[in-house]
Amino acid sequence: MIELDFLFIYEHKVRELEALCLMKYELDRRGYQTKIVYVDDAVNAAADTPIYHAKVLCTMACYDNYTLFWHSKEFVKFEKVIDLQWENIVYPKDEQREDAYKNYWGIGKDVVHVSWGQQNVKRLLEAAHLDEKKVKLTGHVGMDFLRAPLDRYYLSREEVLAKYDIPLDKKVILFASPYYGDCLSEKYIAGMRKAFGDDWGEYYKFMCDSQKEVLKWFEKICTEYPDIILIFRPHPGHPSLMAEKLAERCDNFRIISGESVKQWIVACDKIYTGNSSVVVEAYFAKKMCQLLFPFSTTPGYELQLIADSSKIRTYEEFQLSICNEHEEFPTPDKSIEEIYLIDWKTPNYIKFADMAEEVLRDDYYRLTKRQLRRYKEYTPMQCLIRMFIAIKPVYKFYLSLLKNPKLKWSFLERQRQIREKEYRRITDIEQQHAHELTSEEEISKIIGRIKHALED
Repeated sequence: MIELDFLFIYEHKVRELEALCLMKYELDRRGYQTKIVYVDDAVNAAADTPIYHAKVLCTMACYDNYTLFWHSKEFVKFEKVIDLQWENIVYPKDEQREDAYKNYWGIGKDVVHVSWGQQNVKRLLEAAHLDEKKVKLTGHVGMDFLRAPLDRYYLSREEVLAKYDIPLDKKVILFASPYYGDCLSEKYIAGMRKAFGDDWGEYYKFMCDSQKEVLKWFEKICTEYPDIILIFRPHPGHPSLMAEKLAERCDNFRIISGESVKQWIVACDKIYTGNSSVVVEAYFAKKMCQLLFPFSTTPGYELQLIADSSKIRTYEEFQLSICNEHEEFPTPDKSIEEIYLIDWKTPNYIKFADMAEEVLRDDYYRLTKRQLRRYKEYTPMQCLIRMFIAIKPVYKFYLSLLKNPKLKWSFLERQRQIREKEYRRITDIEQQHAHELTSEEEISKIIGRIKHALED
């Protein structure tokens, strides 16, 4: 096994990778061994025994036993877990609902949870009833990229526009889509309704209807103002078929998933979004961002963050905003400060690294053997298989038989077919999400840019 102090597992590259690289940079600088991997990496997913031993596993989320098993599978052995909780902001209807999906179950009650602001700390203590010592207020590490000196990390406007073949003399508008894609499967919708309640179906309809309406607005703007380039950035992992059709009709409407939303915020002239925390990233970047709400949000689903924000409701208001060079920011400072820790003195990545060191050193955060056994929720047959795999000499001998093509025993042939079918399933998942994969070279490049911004 490869020995690590911290193993970071991510789900969406554009949402998480830059911030993880910043965390890795600081922990590496302090002398720790770290690594970043993708949650559905096929090699890791196919492993029967641990590839890594990480003293601390840092996950994208840890709501329950299933979430942790999805992250760790069999490829990593660990003693402690930090839930980075990239979905830090919950729907208002779940703020005080103790049985809410994101208020944690099983192993989710026992791990360390990162919080971006005081409102989430309050929820984790009062609604989720978590251990106060395991709730860590660090702020949002990603916001550090929007303050000096890390604001030098991003490509310049000229560089990023040239990269995507966008003329420099155009006014560039970003729409950071808050909508789940308009092509969700019935199975996915059923899963979301189970997690968040039957009214999530109504919220999904609200998103689809809203997206359809704002795309009509975008088509009018792109037609009436040919000197504008409107960039539609899909919600991570959620493509839009309606947007793709519009891109075929309008040359100045572009769908771009590449780069983080922060990169586009600093490069574009104006930003728009909807029921999303993107408005906060624009706030930290000191860029104008307006909120598009052609319809009223399904009750209980509008983020508390923007409850007091001004909103654009009609095409006429949107058109006026596009042309207006002097607007007021829609969200009050107070609303942002309740959700996000604002500390201009100490960067959030320093707070995170200090906290991570504490978790690494202190046995208080160590999961018990019983907790580490129970979270995997094996069936009786899976328990027998794991017991067999644990007898290493016998399991190695069994693998040698499987790999010998001369042996045609019916039992071995069935096992080969089962393993091949499972490997195809795993590789199919990886191929479906190939855009999420990273490499050591890409990670090194990102850290190199971070180092340049911070040290040079």
